[in-house]
Amino acid sequence: MGNSAPQRDARSLREILAGLNRVEQHKAAALWAVANGRAIDMFGTFAQERHLLLFQSGNECENWIDPIDNVLYKMNTLTHVGEDLVKLLDRIDIYNSLFPVTAMRLVGLQVMRSDCVFPIFSQPFIRNARFATNEEIRDYMHTLSFESTGEDGKFSNGSILLWDIKPKNVLVTAENHIAVIDAEIEKLR
Repeated sequence: MGNSAPQRDARSLREILAGLNRVEQHKAAALWAVANGRAIDMFGTFAQERHLLLFQSGNECENWIDPIDNVLYKMNTLTHVGEDLVKLLDRIDIYNSLFPVTAMRLVGLQVMRSDCVFPIFSQPFIRNARFATNEEIRDYMHTLSFESTGEDGKFSNGSILLWDIKPKNVLVTAENHIAVIDAEIEKLR
């Protein structure tokens, strides 16, 4: 996973949160964010200083784009992981190992209250891309040793189950490379 500061921060936070319940995780994460200068105000100064634009958001993330540096910021609302920060960080590790071109890096935490935080990740924003076709997605996933489960957008390699791998979440770059920009992940074993 390399040694960049965001990666070290994610590992450090993951270690602190291991074994804690949801409430304890959020309290410990809020303290960690403040102590490490990683408490971010996505609704105020952080976004304003970078001239971020609110971008297409889904039910799991609020998104902002930095149109100058081509960076997408995703504030994860934890809806798909039952507010479990450790589960989300583990999923991000798997995502980054599978899709390094669009790897997500922990930027910090939006601290809503001392017991409620939302992780913020950065990801490259891919310009001049088009949505991949289902056939392109299937072929690409096959190169990663994933096979379709028969359900739309769902793939498995026997150890990991991926879903929501659909054209809305998979781009083809101007250079004709496949870029998965979002995926749901479950480790099977």
